Amino acid sequence: MKYRVSDTDIISIDKVEFIEVDGRYINFHTSTNTHQSIYNNDMESNCVFNNIVNHFATIDLRFSDTKKVETESERKEKAFNMFWNLYDKKVDRPNARTTFMNLTLTEMGEAIKGVKDYVDSTPDKKYRKNPRTWLNAKGWENEIHIDKKKTNRYVKPKYITDER
Repeated sequence: MKYRVSDTDIISIDKVEFIEVDGRYINFHTSTNTHQSIYNNDMESNCVFNNIVNHFATIDLRFSDTKKVETESERKEKAFNMFWNLYDKKVDRPNARTTFMNLTLTEMGEAIKGVKDYVDSTPDKKYRKNPRTWLNAKGWENEIHIDKKKTNRYVKPKYITDER
């Protein structure tokens, strides 16, 4: 179906995949190319765009709130992957995952927030608890001591002789 979008432009709406408004321009994207219609001002281009959206019963993605709703299990799976990557001691993943999945979503959030400080406080992996042990002990509730001297990573080059 052909549709007149301006005094000089006629568009075959059937071939249009999506339409976007950019100031006084409307871009019609098809699988092969993009057609741009120019209008006198922003208001005119928005009026034409709104007429197209209303006339052809399309969805305006700028105002669409139809985001994919994640289930609780999907959220927990994403949270575990985030925790696993932050913990940085890859030991006994299946058991750590089981323990993590038994936490509530609130506890998962607290664990993810606390894991970064714990990892920073134990830079040597061999002294760090295994992930499952840390989760079972609710390590995010423990007080963490970070050595301020070790967090400074500046190393004075050998060629500098003066003190700063």
